[in-house]
Amino acid sequence: MLQLIREKAQGWIAVAIIGMLILGLSSVAWDAYFSPDPEVPVAKVNGEKINSNEFQRAYAQQRARLQQMLGGADISQFIPDEAEFKKNILKRLEEEELVLQAATASGYRVSDALLAQQIRNFEVFQADGQFDAGLYQQWLAQNFMSSDEFEEMLRRDVLVQQYRLAVAATGWSTEQERNVLFKLQEQQRDIGYITIPAATYLEQIKVSDEEAQAHYDANSSNYATDEMVSINYLELQISDLTKNVDVDEVKLRELYQEKASEFGVPEERHTRHILVEVAGDASEEELNSAREKAESLLQQIRDGGSFAELARKNSDDIGSANDGGDLGFMGRDMMMDPGFADAAYALNKGDVSDVIKSAYGFHIIKLEDIKAGDIKPFDAVRTKLEQDYRRLQAEDQFFEQGEILANMTFENPDTLEIAAQELGLKVKTTALFSRNQGAGIALDNTVRSVAFSDEVLLQGLNSQPLELPGDRVVVLRVNEHQESSVRAFDEVKEQIVKNLRQELAQAKARAEGEAILQQLAENDDIEALAKERKLDLNHPALLKRNATDINADIVEKAFRMSRPEAGQASFDGLVTKSGDYAVVALFAVKDAEPETMEASVGETLKAQRERYYGANELRGAMSDMRSGAEIKEFPENF
Repeated sequence: MLQLIREKAQGWIAVAIIGMLILGLSSVAWDAYFSPDPEVPVAKVNGEKINSNEFQRAYAQQRARLQQMLGGADISQFIPDEAEFKKNILKRLEEEELVLQAATASGYRVSDALLAQQIRNFEVFQADGQFDAGLYQQWLAQNFMSSDEFEEMLRRDVLVQQYRLAVAATGWSTEQERNVLFKLQEQQRDIGYITIPAATYLEQIKVSDEEAQAHYDANSSNYATDEMVSINYLELQISDLTKNVDVDEVKLRELYQEKASEFGVPEERHTRHILVEVAGDASEEELNSAREKAESLLQQIRDGGSFAELARKNSDDIGSANDGGDLGFMGRDMMMDPGFADAAYALNKGDVSDVIKSAYGFHIIKLEDIKAGDIKPFDAVRTKLEQDYRRLQAEDQFFEQGEILANMTFENPDTLEIAAQELGLKVKTTALFSRNQGAGIALDNTVRSVAFSDEVLLQGLNSQPLELPGDRVVVLRVNEHQESSVRAFDEVKEQIVKNLRQELAQAKARAEGEAILQQLAENDDIEALAKERKLDLNHPALLKRNATDINADIVEKAFRMSRPEAGQASFDGLVTKSGDYAVVALFAVKDAEPETMEASVGETLKAQRERYYGANELRGAMSDMRSGAEIKEFPENF
């Protein structure tokens, strides 16, 4: 089982994890300006700290995922309770830490070679289908991370997914269960139905002025206008500052020298290796035994044995053993263990190393080939350097001006003009908006919430600086305020009359339908009853659950009704979403025959049920872990 899990971790799991990391990390640098100390704990799980930096990363990733799902739209309206949103993120981080602790205790690990291969295979780090160390280093720099930080983050997340997959894989389903599911899923039902349209009663219904007035008087709060505000605001944005940065050619060349490693293709070495794995807590006897095995394998190689064949049969690195220990071309930075890298770079082409000790055991390395490095010239990367230079200068200005903005709007709480003059900003104004809806900057839930806060709305003060998506900070104050008021009767009379007529028409349709059901309880001949009332009885062909040519409300009702007794129909009614009433007759139920189930359908049902049971197993395991864990939270730190 562990072998299977580890193999799967080399594919979609690791790729998906890197994708999620990349999705959110671009937001972390921005958050760092205004986040608390990254080492401050937001929680401790069995003594292990979850720090503010981890929390901010997870927060940024979740927001980025939501924004991507919504096509880049503002997501604030979908997070009505920011505190609850953050609590759920913290709970997920706590569970990840619990899983990591369990995985580590159970002996799970992600080898350096496997981690390196996954990074090399990820498209964002490739140029022309090949891993580009410069792109990798460039991405790390853009996200303010070292390679060690990123690789440790990835290693941790892969371990968590490995363990979760192992627990989930314990779910299984029986053939009998699949047969029952198939019978229900492919079941067919013989139904008839009568629809009583509410619209047929509309012409009969009149609503007097007195009735409309009475309804208005009893429900006047339903016709109140929203409380509205418009705001004045100052906006500080990195993209605006970037445009005004003067580019210094000398500084660009200095930046080129600083970033030379990003623009260079470092020397890479094509290696194979054989790993004799050793646990971190191995005894002296176990270490000696592993070393002796490695020395024996090295001797066989020196005696003329095939390195690749010996790797296939003996290497404990499952990520490379099947390929004869082949690790492909890697730069020094991609060789996770310094001792391994030093040994590989000390070899000449075709050489085999002595036995090398690493954190994971003993290695034997063979150098297959060397690919010389190269550095891109200044002119080839000048455009990128200029973008980076502008961004770096703008970020410094943004931070400095952000502090000035915060200080001056606090010291002058009744105006934005002084801060605007100091920073060369324009005071902008929004249209009126409500607590729940707005346009422009008021699309953001945080802006609307702060605009209606006591401090801003009632006390008339400037707001605190607000961080918004897109590397922006704003400070706002109220420009205009309109109280909620009840609209005059004459303004809403037409809508009231229309609504009342519709409600009364629907009530008549329902009364007609319920009368039909009462008659059917005494005489189950629905066809005769339909003729008597001059209504159409629809009798479609046998229905499946996924039928689309019949009103979905009617199909759902038909498949919720109890099986009819032999020779007798069962009846029920419902109000459809359109307001019409439908009387449904269920004549017969025909289960699918398991013998007709195709193999692919059976496999799909099996996978569905095992995913369902696996998810339950995982929830149970997490519940047990939490109940037995010591978890302390520090909400004041997030």
